[in-house]
Amino acid sequence: MNSFRTLLTASLMVAAFNAPVYAHGHGQCESTKLHEYMEDMKTDLKSLSFEIRTGKTQNALIRIDSIQKNLTLSRSETPYLFLEKELSGEELAKRTSDYQNAIDKTSDVFSQLKVAITNSDQDQVKELVKEVGKLRKIGHRTFQIEC
Repeated sequence: MNSFRTLLTASLMVAAFNAPVYAHGHGQCESTKLHEYMEDMKTDLKSLSFEIRTGKTQNALIRIDSIQKNLTLSRSETPYLFLEKELSGEELAKRTSDYQNAIDKTSDVFSQLKVAITNSDQDQVKELVKEVGKLRKIGHRTFQIEC
């Protein structure tokens, strides 16, 4: 039990400290709504780690709801990378679709995490936390730019 909590905490902290999802950078990007949503998710991920570690299931579920809300809001934003590269036409449409699919997939994983936490399925929670970290890395490589 203790090693599970340690692993879970470490996994969530890595995801949180490396920014939770996608598409924002720093500098000029900080003034975008997308950056704000990503920063809010970063904070929520840090808190989620604490809530899970301390067994505060209801608080963890509230954090997941907040993350999913920010994912939904982020879905309609344009990643700064797309603006920087001046994407347009079919290329913009394809990259926007890819971005939205990544957001949707991430939201789905958080929905699954919510169920696993509710059911106290620690093995599933551990796997889903790993999946969040993997999706974060993919999203950063694909959609984030340092600006």
